[in-house]
Amino acid sequence: MRIRGKGQAVSVHRRTKLLAKGAIDVKGDLDLGAQWPGSPFYRSGYLHVAPGGSLEVTGSFRFFTGLQVDVDKGASLVLGSGYMNSDARIFCFNSVTIGEDVAIAEEVMIRDSDNHEVSGRPHPSAPIVIEDHVWIGMRCTILKGVTIGSGSIIAAGSVVTRDVPPTSLAAGVPATVRRSGVDWQ
Repeated sequence: MRIRGKGQAVSVHRRTKLLAKGAIDVKGDLDLGAQWPGSPFYRSGYLHVAPGGSLEVTGSFRFFTGLQVDVDKGASLVLGSGYMNSDARIFCFNSVTIGEDVAIAEEVMIRDSDNHEVSGRPHPSAPIVIEDHVWIGMRCTILKGVTIGSGSIIAAGSVVTRDVPPTSLAAGVPATVRRSGVDWQ
């Protein structure tokens, strides 16, 4: 395992594994498997960076219990600041970038590849970008090739299959913009 960076703080909580054969560059803080204060529940989790894959942490980012994070060979995961709540999933086969001050609720899945052929066509993969100050509700799915603009909110249970403009509220399956000019502070 190679962890680079000056003054980095990497915390790996009980029943959580950091499996790293690829590069990890922590410029801020990375907290893996944290438990909500007062919660009696704790689930196992892991962060896996395959050989040739990379994880970069630019701010302070926290994953709560039950995380499943896979960074494949040649893929890049960049984390700014914020958190992913319990049972969150990131499957990175190309590129996933999460900006600053991002709040991601329980059971969210972020996946930048289909991982299988359909009718003989190769499985497509495309980068995902979640810009700054985004709030993603519980049980959302964010799929390949999507950019979620700064200040946006994704309603619980939504499946995001196309770009969401900045300061928008998107909801549904597939998610569509329901309101513009939102501010969730």
